[in-house]
Amino acid sequence: TAQRLAVDASVWLNQFVYAMRDADGMLPRHGHLLGFFRRVCRLLYFGVKPVFVFDGPAPPIKRRTTAKRRSQKAVQEVKLRRAVEKLVGVKIKQAVLNKARVASHATPET
Repeated sequence: TAQRLAVDASVWLNQFVYAMRDADGMLPRHGHLLGFFRRVCRLLYFGVKPVFVFDGPAPPIKRRTTAKRRSQKAVQEVKLRRAVEKLVGVKIKQAVLNKARVASHATPET
């Protein structure tokens, strides 16, 4: 019978985020998943069936990433709001100018 091994998936993923680096020291695209996959393959090769557990708080690197995303989202929301306000202002000015132009061409006949 194959043995089973409980694996804290968050810890593995965190390890690969730090360990998987290319020659320039950068994390390869999906490197953490590649490392995870290779480790699972090695366990299966030796007859060990991993049981993945996603438990506990997020590791510090994930908390930083989440905080950074929240911050970027807030900045983008402010930029979007400003762009919408500017666009609405331009549309209002166009409407006023068009109305003035129509009014100046429609002179009352005497």
